[in-house]
Amino acid sequence: MANYKEEAIILRAHDLGEADRIVTMLTAGRGVRRAVAKGVKRTGSKFGARLEPFTHTHAVLHEGRNLDTVVQAETIRSHAAIREDFGKFLYGEAMLEMIEKSLHEGQKVSRVFDALRVTLEVLEGETSSPALLLAAFELKVCALIGYRPHLDKCLHCGRDLGSEERAWLDLAGGGMSCRSCRGGSENLIPLSQEALRLIRDLLAASMAAISRWEKDDRLTREALETCFRFSESFLERPLRSRRVVLRYLDGNLN
Repeated sequence: MANYKEEAIILRAHDLGEADRIVTMLTAGRGVRRAVAKGVKRTGSKFGARLEPFTHTHAVLHEGRNLDTVVQAETIRSHAAIREDFGKFLYGEAMLEMIEKSLHEGQKVSRVFDALRVTLEVLEGETSSPALLLAAFELKVCALIGYRPHLDKCLHCGRDLGSEERAWLDLAGGGMSCRSCRGGSENLIPLSQEALRLIRDLLAASMAAISRWEKDDRLTREALETCFRFSESFLERPLRSRRVVLRYLDGNLN
């Protein structure tokens, strides 16, 4: 099997034996790939720092039957500032975990790679609310892989929700339900009109614009938790990093 070149962002790395490491990465052209980085734990390894989570790299890999092998890696952007800032690290880790859990290995979604690359660049800089960046990232990735939420009208009757004081996000249906159509399903999340407007705006706006937004803590948490629950409804499992983020946002994590 031949070598191939890919632009990649490192999602996760874990040890394999005394000297090696298995690296999970999102590539621009081949989706999520797993590869063995041999000897990276040895002193003086040329690969170690280039294969840390968040690192954006040019990689040369050798295609294997079950795992690829990292042949070469050159850093494009290390994103060290994310790893060194506890809060940014938590929000960024949630982004990486979402990518790893929502894409099948080898699934090619090049726009997801671009979304992650841009979001990490914005997160590393000055931002008023990394929590809103994470909420927007969740929504945008859902949309890119085919789970765009329908937020403007009631899924069931087509009623415009602009005049509703409160609406409900129907997780099973993938969109909003008005008061008359909501029924008694357990898969409904009540949303204030203010939170619904914010979620619509997060889906439409650029990450650079969102990085400058300032919203109160209650509204930010409502929007973020709603985005978490929406994406988990198709992942069909909770993600560990999200629980940690919510604890941090509530001030319950030192």
